[in-house]
Amino acid sequence: MDKLQEVKKFDITIFTSWLKKYAECGEGLEKAWHFLIEQAELAEKRQEIIEENKRQQEVTVHQFRQAQKEIQRITKESDDFKQALEKIAALKPSTNNDINACNFQFAITTANLALEGAAE
Repeated sequence: MDKLQEVKKFDITIFTSWLKKYAECGEGLEKAWHFLIEQAELAEKRQEIIEENKRQQEVTVHQFRQAQKEIQRITKESDDFKQALEKIAALKPSTNNDINACNFQFAITTANLALEGAAE
């Protein structure tokens, strides 16, 4: 039995025992109607709370799915950068120009350091 059914069963039990008590005392009908109205109002409030909880749950699920998509996008982007760094790190300077060779070696060293940092 789920929680909602337990609550309903409990409410009905309370109501029937209450009605029996007051019907025997002769005060039953007027108080019973007031009790029924109160119970209907409580049921309406419970339903509003349930609907609000469902809405909040849907919002949370949507936010979670958005976060998952963002994580996947960032992971792919990270993998693309890692592949680019690996390609740069694998290159060897092939020019005799010292400035270009120095800049190229700097790019290779930077790529290797970035890859080592990613591995940690």
